[in-house]
Amino acid sequence: MNSKHAKSPCCGAPVRRFGPRRRQCVQCHHTWTVRPRKRGRPTHRTTATLLDRVLVKGFTLSQLFSKRPGVQLPAYRYRFRQAMLRFVSRPAPQKIPRGPLVLLADGLWFQFDDAPWVLYLTALKPCNGDCATFLDPVLLQGKEGATRWQKVTAAIPPQAMRRIRGMVVDNLPGMRKLASQHGWVLQLCHFHLLLKLHAQRRGMRYTLRGGSVREEIHRLIRSALGLPAGDRLTKILQRLRRLSQGDCGTQRIQTTVREFLKGLPYYRSYLAHPHLGLPHTTNSMESMGRLLREMFRSSRAGSNPAAVLLWATAFIRMRSQIKCNGHQINRISLPIPKL
Repeated sequence: MNSKHAKSPCCGAPVRRFGPRRRQCVQCHHTWTVRPRKRGRPTHRTTATLLDRVLVKGFTLSQLFSKRPGVQLPAYRYRFRQAMLRFVSRPAPQKIPRGPLVLLADGLWFQFDDAPWVLYLTALKPCNGDCATFLDPVLLQGKEGATRWQKVTAAIPPQAMRRIRGMVVDNLPGMRKLASQHGWVLQLCHFHLLLKLHAQRRGMRYTLRGGSVREEIHRLIRSALGLPAGDRLTKILQRLRRLSQGDCGTQRIQTTVREFLKGLPYYRSYLAHPHLGLPHTTNSMESMGRLLREMFRSSRAGSNPAAVLLWATAFIRMRSQIKCNGHQINRISLPIPKL
């Protein structure tokens, strides 16, 4: 249709032309531009390679800024922050593994304005696989607890929640209740348990009261974690019960032994359910936590909760997978029950 027959969008009256771009309504004299230009300062798009260099390869913005003449450092940081915001605002790119899954969970503590904050990390590992996929982290104010972990698990996609069969976590209050509510097999971390005993053994002086007994407790617990059911395991447990009620040096060690005996089935779930491929530690989660700490230290980006969540989400999306092997007994292919 010829432009002289065009009608104004406001009144439907004929249109008067003012040059190649300007138009005017004959009735109300409203004017407009048919091809308006974009207003404001030009947008500088930061390529995805910059995110890869900073979040994956470990470069700092100051190192990369030296190679960009004509750009001030504050402007360069602003462009990088805007690139991260665009990257995080998109849908999560992580691909959830197929088949039955194992949930790995851990928390990373921060403190802002004398208030505790916890960055909750979750990862999904296939029962027959050796690679865990991290989901987007969740940052909540307050100490780590069962109520907040329920909020974290509620953020997991429903199609993945239905396929979770087990959970590997530290021995935190409320984790057993959370696992029983969802019908998951709970595996408690061996590393955190042995770390409590190792802290008492470091630099031990056997002239102290109960020094040799504490060394024996550490050896017996390590054996009880991996021995199959039988007479030898029964004798070790009986010995640990006697030591927990006697004089083993410190009250903390006695409490640790009693807690271990009370939750023994949860420490040996990887032996009772070999078809799930449960790892007996959360070392993969600890590795991701260490990488996040190093990133925050080098980039100095953890100044407030919003910055922590932004950088952690972008970092995990760029490095969403990590090696996570089950115990060596689980490497034998075993049939998995149907969903």
